[in-house]
Order: sequence, then C-alpha cells, then structure tokens
Amino acid sequence: MQGFVASVPPWAALAAFLGIMHGALFHLCFGSGFRQLGAQVAVGASASLAGGVLGTMIPPAIFAIGETNLIATALCAWLTLGIARLFRFC
Repeated sequence: MQGFVASVPPWAALAAFLGIMHGALFHLCFGSGFRQLGAQVAVGASASLAGGVLGTMIPPAIFAIGETNLIATALCAWLTLGIARLFRFC
C-alpha cells in the first residue's frame, strides 16, 4: 500500500481533494437529498482530476498550488457537476 501512495503525484492528490470539496459544496448549494451526496462527490472528484490533467498541460496560472491549476480544477468540477445535474445524474 505504501508503494501506491508514493506513486500518486501530488497534483493528483490535491486535485482529488479539491474535487471532493467542490462536490460537497455543490451538494450544499443545490442538493435536495442525502442520497445525492455520494454521486456528487464522486463526479466532482473525477472531474477535478480531469481538470488537473488539463491544468498541467496549459501554462502556469495565477492561482496555482505547485503543478495544480486551481482555476482548471474548479471549472471542470463545477461544469461537470452542472451538466450531471442537468441530465439528472446526481
């Protein structure tokens, strides 16, 4: 298990944590039931990881922690959560 944790890049761990936070905040703002929380957190974390990958490909931003572009991770998380809510996935 220690080898797996050591192989995860720091930007990915931070992006996943930020995605969990954005998913929980989205649930706080727009959620109607406790059943939706798990799906919203999962969608937020996966979308934020995708935003983290995208953020490593673009030039450094003003709001960045290490290699993690905070604007890209937040934007991808909220856009994906909004689309998932629009299609009634979560």
